Amino acid sequence: MGLAAGQARLLTITARKSDCEYESMRLSHQKIALARELSDLSNEYQNSLNQTKLVYDYYGTGDTSTPLSYGLLMSPSVLNDYLPVTITDSLGRVTLNSKYAAAARAAGIPQEGLGTLPSEGMRNAFIQGLYTSGILTKNTADKITSLPYSQGAGFGGDITSSVVTKTGNLDSLIEMLEENSTNQFHFSNPIPDDDGKKSWIENPDDLKNDVSQKTYDINIYDLLTSEKEISLSFQGGSGSHNVDDETKIIADYLTSQFIPWLEETLGSVLNINDETQAAFDYANTELVKILLNTGTDGTQTPPIYQIAAHRGIAHSTSKYRKEEQSKNQNYMGFSMVRQKNAGVGKNKRHSQGSINLNNLTQAYLTLFAQAMTGPASKDIDGTPKYQVVAGDLNSNKLVTNDSFFEYTLNMGSTVSSDDIGQATFYDSLFNQICANGWTENNNIEDNEYLQEMLQSGMLYISKMKDDGYYYQANYATDAYIKEISDDTAIAQAEAKYTTEKAKLNSKEETLDLKMKNLDTEISSLSTEYDTVKNTISKNIEKSFKRYNA
Repeated sequence: MGLAAGQARLLTITARKSDCEYESMRLSHQKIALARELSDLSNEYQNSLNQTKLVYDYYGTGDTSTPLSYGLLMSPSVLNDYLPVTITDSLGRVTLNSKYAAAARAAGIPQEGLGTLPSEGMRNAFIQGLYTSGILTKNTADKITSLPYSQGAGFGGDITSSVVTKTGNLDSLIEMLEENSTNQFHFSNPIPDDDGKKSWIENPDDLKNDVSQKTYDINIYDLLTSEKEISLSFQGGSGSHNVDDETKIIADYLTSQFIPWLEETLGSVLNINDETQAAFDYANTELVKILLNTGTDGTQTPPIYQIAAHRGIAHSTSKYRKEEQSKNQNYMGFSMVRQKNAGVGKNKRHSQGSINLNNLTQAYLTLFAQAMTGPASKDIDGTPKYQVVAGDLNSNKLVTNDSFFEYTLNMGSTVSSDDIGQATFYDSLFNQICANGWTENNNIEDNEYLQEMLQSGMLYISKMKDDGYYYQANYATDAYIKEISDDTAIAQAEAKYTTEKAKLNSKEETLDLKMKNLDTEISSLSTEYDTVKNTISKNIEKSFKRYNA
């Protein structure tokens, strides 16, 4: 090999060897990077072995199948005892999703809260907002707004009740009775007495001769208004079955049947307690006195107030019954028309009489009011405020709109326990929002986000305690919320670790092979480099010897 060719070869070997050494160094750096990746992967896997998740174990059985979620805490169900478990921030403000936030805006609740409890109207606006947002159906929203607003729910108060207590005058009481009282009194003809005698009653809208076996149903609303006059009619019969007998039969019937019905019907809406029960007892006693006119000797002779006397009256003559009934509304108790200048027996037998039940009912309510306010209560002019006496109606002072009553409306079977539970839930939530304020967070329905915020201490759980008040605390203080090992996440992490490690190992093996090949090539190049270098040195040495010779 010539000197020039040797030098060229030497330069080529040197360049190639430098390339191989650079590539080997580059692969070595890649291997170091793989080692770091493997270390990070190993650390991530080790950390994943400590992963936990939050579950809701309401029944305390160790069940881990129910993940903690915003919907579970903020939707009424048996799992939260129909009481909201609110998610709150460090300031105590309730965290709302977009739908709840829309309802709060619709009700006009500022985000900083009201600082006090609002009106029933604002609560109803909030419930309507929940319907508009799609949280409630229209039927559920209507049910809740029909129930009284529990202003104390979540602040030591009772749960929402199906009983509405209000105070109003006579007109409002009558209006409430019209809407809600379905308890009717059933009259049936004929009415037998203990002696086998019979007395017939007539409805003023049906004044026909044949009244036997007829039935009539009346309600308390009709009796307390003048829109429909309701009377019981009677007539003297033949033989000894005269007008006194008829009035006694009817008086006994009203005492044993009608007055208890009045107490039951009015008592179902007027607040019942020891005081009001005493008032009902007083009304019962005094009204019986008017009907039976019980004397000191125990005899009972119902008083009859004569309206008119006519010649030639016959007990079947409809026109005189109509005349009598057209006037009986001006009398408290029994009234009649009779045959003029007839004998005593005929006078008693050939008579047409009636008793106005409207007046009787208003007398009962007046006696109740009199007992509630005290018999000595006076009007502005100093006269007794109330007065109920048998006879001309002008001698009576009955209840008017100046009289106020406290009455209770029991929704009864129209409201289910689920309706009451939902009303209690949303009343409590509404009260917390108004008192403490609220914030909107559109991510709060993401379970992973919710868990992360709770575990990091950014959000808290606020829950009602046994005293009826809400208290804010860490999620770990809730007996129903459990933090358990997240086996699913751990299994996923293990699968990821195994897959990624296999990939890294494969890359490392590839790098090792490439580095081994490069080492072999570098070794070969080094040997060739030395050989070429020695050859060049020998050629130079020979040249110098030749020319020196």
